[in-house]
Amino acid sequence: MIDPNYIGAAVWFVCGLAILGLGYLIGVHGRADLHADYDESVDPTYASRWIGVTAVVMGLLVIGYAVREAIYGFHPYALGGLVLTLLVLSYVTKLFARGFGSRG
Repeated sequence: MIDPNYIGAAVWFVCGLAILGLGYLIGVHGRADLHADYDESVDPTYASRWIGVTAVVMGLLVIGYAVREAIYGFHPYALGGLVLTLLVLSYVTKLFARGFGSRG
């Protein structure tokens, strides 16, 4: 029988890859319009760069958590830290999508 920690880690790993894929599309290919809160008046180059970088960081964090769970098993504090970090970074991407910090 498969250890439940491996199943959970696999799910987190796939989610991390999905987030990395979206971060790649947004950051490298300039698809800022993929973000739900993207404002058309914001410079797409600026928004794509910052949203993409933040999404790639989020994806790497999720993949790191998946590896951690596969090695050490589930721990509620680790999951709580991941969820809190993802919520904060998600809010940061919304700020970038609305033009926070752009000079245009």
